[in-house]
Amino acid sequence: MSILDELRQKADQKRAEELQQKSIQQNLEGVYKTALLPKMQYFFDCLNETVKHLNFLEEPILISDYSTRYPQFGRLSQNNYKINTDGYSGLADYDRLMQININFVCEADGSFSYALESRSLIEAEIAFLHARRLLFSWKNQSAVTGVDSAGFTLQRKIPVSFKIEVDYKQSMLKLTINNHENLEFFSKNFTPEQLDDDFLDALISYLMRRDNRLVRLDISEAHKVAIKNQLAHHQQEQAALLASIRYEEENPQLDKESFKLGNPVKAIFSKYGRKD
Repeated sequence: MSILDELRQKADQKRAEELQQKSIQQNLEGVYKTALLPKMQYFFDCLNETVKHLNFLEEPILISDYSTRYPQFGRLSQNNYKINTDGYSGLADYDRLMQININFVCEADGSFSYALESRSLIEAEIAFLHARRLLFSWKNQSAVTGVDSAGFTLQRKIPVSFKIEVDYKQSMLKLTINNHENLEFFSKNFTPEQLDDDFLDALISYLMRRDNRLVRLDISEAHKVAIKNQLAHHQQEQAALLASIRYEEENPQLDKESFKLGNPVKAIFSKYGRKD
């Protein structure tokens, strides 16, 4: 092969790759415009109206026992809703929506304090509080206590965020929720077909703490049957094991070897459909 033929082959390969990439890009853009963008626009209109109504009504949603990790938060009030589409505080191009963000707070007056010992616990606590974007201060108390220790003070204010964003390459929408329940993180992808009025109703209901349909684990009927069968099999094994132990206890004159030779275990297991 001449050098010119080699160059031609490389150029043809690059053209083919560029055409393939262009085709992929056109397909992704087509799905975005026909399936994802209309959903994003519809969701934004509905969620924007929801936020306006909640702020106008000024009826705070009360949350009791928000956190198992910090029961000192006590009873909190959910309020001060904000919505944006640019990740900051403004609105992006309506005809090119890529994300919808709803932010609010769960709060109460005052703060609470607590202490931790050991450097690893203190470092982990600081990292966790920063990750959850909580307002806190801390003070090293090692000089006073003689061991690695620190005192923490947390404001009773928790920032909560809901984000719906376009996963362009996967042609899906991604829902991310931070701190809505027990300082937890939730993330899940949805296909365009899943993004219907029921999804929107579940999203708003969860936001308003009416129910948790949105984050419940989805299990197919076939998976449910498999789980039930597995549990039933486990229960049978446990019952057979208890029966064999009971047989030994009721027949103490039998040593282990005669117990095996007499095959009482085999008889017991055969009762539950076991062959060995």
